[in-house]
Amino acid sequence: MQIIVAENAGFCFGVKNAVRLLEDLIKKREKTYTLGPIVHNQQVVEKMENLGVKAVDLDDISEGNLVIRTHGVPPDVIEQARQKGLNVIDATCPFVKKVQKLARDISEKDCTVVIIGDPNHPEVKGIKGWCPGEAVVIENEEDARKFFTDKRVGVVVQTTQTEENVKKIMDILKEKLDLAFFYNTRCNATHQRQKAAKKVAESVEVMLVVGGKNSSNTKKLAQVCQNVGAKVYHIETADEIKKEWFRGVEKVGITAGASTPDWIIKEVISKMEEISREMENQQGEVAYEDGISELAEGKIVEGTVVKVSDKEVLVNVGHKSDGIIPLNELSNLPFSSPSEIVKTGDRIKVQILKLEDNEGNLILSKKRADVIEAWRYLEEAFEKKQTVEGRVIESIKGGLLVNVKGVRGFIPASHADLKYVADLSVYVGKDLKLKVIELDRDKKRVVLSHKLFLQEEKEKLKEEIWEKVKEGQVIRGTVRKLTDFGAFVDIGGYDGLIHISDLSWQRVNHPSEVLSENQEVDVKVLKVDKERGRISLGLKQLTPDPWENIEQKYAIGQVVQGKVVKLTNFGAFVELEPGVEGLVHVSQISKKRVATPKDVLKEGETIKVKILDIKPEEKRISLSIKQALNEEQPPRKEEKGKREEKTSFPREELNVTIGDVVGDILKKGLKQ
Repeated sequence: MQIIVAENAGFCFGVKNAVRLLEDLIKKREKTYTLGPIVHNQQVVEKMENLGVKAVDLDDISEGNLVIRTHGVPPDVIEQARQKGLNVIDATCPFVKKVQKLARDISEKDCTVVIIGDPNHPEVKGIKGWCPGEAVVIENEEDARKFFTDKRVGVVVQTTQTEENVKKIMDILKEKLDLAFFYNTRCNATHQRQKAAKKVAESVEVMLVVGGKNSSNTKKLAQVCQNVGAKVYHIETADEIKKEWFRGVEKVGITAGASTPDWIIKEVISKMEEISREMENQQGEVAYEDGISELAEGKIVEGTVVKVSDKEVLVNVGHKSDGIIPLNELSNLPFSSPSEIVKTGDRIKVQILKLEDNEGNLILSKKRADVIEAWRYLEEAFEKKQTVEGRVIESIKGGLLVNVKGVRGFIPASHADLKYVADLSVYVGKDLKLKVIELDRDKKRVVLSHKLFLQEEKEKLKEEIWEKVKEGQVIRGTVRKLTDFGAFVDIGGYDGLIHISDLSWQRVNHPSEVLSENQEVDVKVLKVDKERGRISLGLKQLTPDPWENIEQKYAIGQVVQGKVVKLTNFGAFVELEPGVEGLVHVSQISKKRVATPKDVLKEGETIKVKILDIKPEEKRISLSIKQALNEEQPPRKEEKGKREEKTSFPREELNVTIGDVVGDILKKGLKQ
């Protein structure tokens, strides 16, 4: 038998610190008491009492050291102890102290404080005592639905709460309250311990959870392990372990609560190793006679398939002869050949129909055993909220019929998937993971939900995403939805948002200009906000920023070409290159007065502009069309030569006098 011990099991930091503090006081032989049990572990408390440290109430003592336990107390209790002359030593867990301070701060802001936790737990009572104003404790979804206030609300969480319970309660509170503050003050050590326990429980058949029966964090550990389907035994010491728990079990897991000392965990491991050795030595020592005496009509037994034929299946169940399963007793599922259901060598459970028929044969039924086992399976799954698997056999009005290990169940259409499905026939023949939502064995009624399973898986994926996704990371994702303000990208079961401003360095009017739905794309994680449930992604960040080294590409006074990309009342934005835009203020558009840029410019138009100013840190460039027009470009040499050629005359034509030009005219005038 393999024994697996979960990581992060045993004393947490707060408990270690408190126990170490007591041990130091014991060494100094100072008279010391604890205000109530130092931790929720009877063995630790008894050990301390044997060393001279007693758990007391405040009224019981008048001198000595008084150690405040890890769960903390209200401030007025500490004040009363000091007034009695006691030397108060505060061993409150640092994480609990943080919650106390946050609760007090919220209360002082004239908000109602909501504490998600167990109202009878000393930690919660202590937190509540730190609130000068109204404080309410909500333990579960039912409490959350009943609670309402029109005041602003701040929420804190008992350190040992499960993430699942916190989320369920917050989903309800968010819908109806004015939430000003929410602090998910679950202890990180608690989170790591629950995560490690869950990982082990998923891989074993039996889970031992070691810790005080009245310990909140140990109870939560047991709950986490039960939720994943392991058989869980909550024990305080190794003496409680029973050998029969592990018959036929191959893997056993062990975890321990935050107030469980190492020496108890070692005792449990040692006991389990001893049981494992004993079971190994006894394996296979079942007498043949015992097997015969255990057989009785109606009983379910386990056997080995020894032959599969077209007429029957033979099974060895330890009887003097092999038992026969007629084909009509083989399975509730349709089959064309018995080999589709069982194969030689398979270990199966069967019900004994007859110890001897007319021919002396042992008659068995796998089909009926499957049904009995299926009802046990369904009842346990319903009780523990576990997942079952069934095959869809028919689509009917209002839903689907499904076969779960031989029991027929019903899936309402609204529970077939996360979204509405118009044609349910697509599920026929498929194996689905399901949650049992209604069960009545007497009426043979089983109602199941595939939707609830998918929602649970989605939540698991979400938790995995929070653990996996880090800021600065590049992830492959699929575009799921485009909106006016950005694109939602699935990055492995959870949607992150690329804001429209992070799609491209260029101006983007709508995300569809850059992306399309169902497109696969690499994105960069810009921000992870677990409290608000948001992941911000970026696409443009995977390409070079065109503003880098902008002063090396452009200079003040330079005249360049650009494209008008946007017109406003105060000016025109001109793109100099993809991702780099400058502004032409309305006063720099023309020498003449311009009422609005739209009077003289058009979007998409290519123009010349002069660079007036560059501010790289602000990503701003000031431009001028007016000054670009003022720039005089010297004519090229060949053009200058042509102009001179047109205005000059041959040298010999210049050797004339005024008389030569006007003489004839003067002569005519004299004659007249």
